[in-house]
Amino acid sequence: MKIIHTSDWHLGAQLYEQSRHPEQEKFTVWLKNLMRKEKPDALIVAGDIFDTYSPPNTSLELYYSLLGDIFRESLCRTVVIVGGNHDSPSLLNSPGKVLSHLNIKVIGGADLEKEIVLIKNRDATTGLAIGAVPYLRDADLRISGEGEGFSDVSAKLRAGLKKHYDDVVQKIRLQTGNDVPLLLTGHFFLSKSKLSDDLSERTRQIGNIGEVPYDLLPAADYYALGHLHIPQALPANELCRYSGSPIPMSFSEAGQVKSVAIVDFSGKTTIRLEPVPSFQRLEQISGTTAIVESKIKELADSSSDAWLDIQINEHEGDLTEFWNSLPSLVANTSVKILTRQDMRPHRSWSRRGEQEIALDTIKPGDVFKMLLDDEQLTGDERVEFSRMYEEIIQTVTQGDIAGEQDP
Repeated sequence: MKIIHTSDWHLGAQLYEQSRHPEQEKFTVWLKNLMRKEKPDALIVAGDIFDTYSPPNTSLELYYSLLGDIFRESLCRTVVIVGGNHDSPSLLNSPGKVLSHLNIKVIGGADLEKEIVLIKNRDATTGLAIGAVPYLRDADLRISGEGEGFSDVSAKLRAGLKKHYDDVVQKIRLQTGNDVPLLLTGHFFLSKSKLSDDLSERTRQIGNIGEVPYDLLPAADYYALGHLHIPQALPANELCRYSGSPIPMSFSEAGQVKSVAIVDFSGKTTIRLEPVPSFQRLEQISGTTAIVESKIKELADSSSDAWLDIQINEHEGDLTEFWNSLPSLVANTSVKILTRQDMRPHRSWSRRGEQEIALDTIKPGDVFKMLLDDEQLTGDERVEFSRMYEEIIQTVTQGDIAGEQDP
């Protein structure tokens, strides 16, 4: 039994107003070619299929065209898709009954019965059991209680997550016994994993669980994870893997080798990584204005189509004239300057006579902590305000799900 594991397509995403659709379209062509070559039994997509709850029609068309091609050409026997924190559960689930006739299983939100997917061998015996667990939201894991503190909420969330996975595995084992290989999906930030940055991997939390401890997960032969964009295995278990995003989602991922995982369950579970080609060059250029200008000219003269992130980290005086000169450096070329940043360390801010703080090191959470420092709060009040802040940030970044009604 062989599967291909991928995730975090983020169809419909933009990078500083530049559409990623051409890159994503090229990735789907590449993926179909890989499936033709590898002939997998299943394709597993571990969340964040779309970048927003309301993806553009071009992204929906790309998604359904890919699924249609997979079915028409019989590129695999089963496709399993689980929702991520960027996905609308109802949007993913709405065509579920139709897609099921194409051997495509979609689990947009928590649903214990739908999360059990069994893949049959040619002789009709079960060859692989999949616990297709999607991104789990706070409401999926706990019932809120009056007067709960931060530690109470976190403990409930951890207990709820552990119970959800234990229930899935128990249901699977009742149907298959213990001899069938088990694959579990997940969409969360697992402890000791590597992050790209705050921008491209927003909403890491499930409620107030910033990191999911590995020991909360039941035993499995492979964990097909999504959410983090760097392809990686957990240090403690190489069979617990993030496939990563197939294209770089921010400039912090420029130069990363993207890949999908090909997992074979014949005998001992083995993993092979298939590198994804780079479909759009991203470059971060940093240094003095002279260094940056020289590197931009070099790229322009080489007929590069790179998208650039310009960072000035050393220069005396105002940068207005330099910023205004940038468009002329790339005029009539395929090079695009998408963003520019003043990263000089002397840019700083201080409050009430305290030591200056470099602006480029300050994050929104730091500002909120400074605000709390200025207030006369008890320890419990500080914890409660911190919890409320995290919930607000999570709601803003993952979208308003209050109106979502799963079919």
